[in-house]
Amino acid sequence: MRNLLFGLVAILALWLSSCEPISTTPDTPAAETKLELTSSQTLRVTRDGGEFEITYSLTNPVEGTALRATIVNSAMITAVDTSADGVVAITISENPTDAVREGAVIVSYGSLSFNVVVLQDYTIVEKPAERVDIVANQLIGNYYGENLEPGVGHYWIILTKDGFVDGAAVAGGEYFRLDLIAPVATDMDNVKIPDGEYRLDLTMRFDEYTIVDIGNTDYSWVDEDMEGWAMPLEDAKLTVSGNRFYLEAFVNNTDYHVTFEGDYSLSSYIITDYVSSLQEDTVINVSNCYAAVNNYGDYWDCGCNNWCIEFLCNDGMTQGTYVVIDFLSNSSTDFTGRYIDSGFTAEDETKPDFRAGTFVPGFRVSSDSDLLLGSLFMVYKDGLCVSQAPLYEGTIDIKNNGDGTYTIVIDALDDAPEQHCITLSWTGYFAR
Repeated sequence: MRNLLFGLVAILALWLSSCEPISTTPDTPAAETKLELTSSQTLRVTRDGGEFEITYSLTNPVEGTALRATIVNSAMITAVDTSADGVVAITISENPTDAVREGAVIVSYGSLSFNVVVLQDYTIVEKPAERVDIVANQLIGNYYGENLEPGVGHYWIILTKDGFVDGAAVAGGEYFRLDLIAPVATDMDNVKIPDGEYRLDLTMRFDEYTIVDIGNTDYSWVDEDMEGWAMPLEDAKLTVSGNRFYLEAFVNNTDYHVTFEGDYSLSSYIITDYVSSLQEDTVINVSNCYAAVNNYGDYWDCGCNNWCIEFLCNDGMTQGTYVVIDFLSNSSTDFTGRYIDSGFTAEDETKPDFRAGTFVPGFRVSSDSDLLLGSLFMVYKDGLCVSQAPLYEGTIDIKNNGDGTYTIVIDALDDAPEQHCITLSWTGYFAR
């Protein structure tokens, strides 16, 4: 393309330098002659070629002067015809190549000229899909119960070959992620994918034995810089027979055939009406934590100061206890006093009833998640949350002891159907 453009510029320069001016007589100046292009400066044509027109206007022509049209790239532009006034007809051949062709037509009249660049699309050559066979040795996944559609089960699996080490993705790992709709699991202690043939269905009807795309169905990979990438599947079919899985997935003109055979287990992740995972009454242990207090102003947009006390493990967020007390006060300087749970509004049972003198109960970020906002208690081990509960009901007392220390007493309940007591009695300094 660069060499051809250079040639066009050279040819145009040659034409402009070689044309002689229109002669006039000293006593009678000739009326000004104008040559103007009235169609586009660039003509884009299809790969099939054919007949095309360049239009122009010529005013005050000079007797004896002829309009000329010169072809640049005659393999592409095979003929020109200037016989009709105001029109230069050109003939363009079919483009048999796999690249855009470029040519030009230079239209001149005496010393006047213009050029039109002609671009021709190329023939699209369909490359045969590449077949890639993968023997996966890892299958992990979750079972979400009937969270997408009542009466059918939602299963999510990942097939990969050496894509995880100790549960973490690795550089260069490739993953096939699939959301599956199938009959509801009957054995919650040993959840398995029901046998059958699953086809990709983007209608979101959630029919049994379909692969759906709710944002977690794709071909994904991790590059050498540990950055993740993903591409949606264009077509897919999964055949399940016992512990044997055979996936045919088409993406980016590549036909993947992925086989897995072996034992596997799915984690049960049923979104319940409650969040607490406590099995018994719990006394919060903050012996390896430090406490911090902050005022976030009118964070909840309710006309009150939003105070937050956090207990954070000295070993970091990935280990130990994490407690949040999220409470509301009319004061921007004094956060002591007794706070009761705010409860939820009559209009929306998921929205706390924000008001002064209350603590905000722990509540879900969204209906399909166990992520919490508000007042909560969590225990982490090696980066994973192994226990959690919202501070759902009860009282929280905060006292200033006058010697720089504060005392906090929590007497709360979680949100389980059979509620568990959550208590804490702490005296200490807040971190600065």
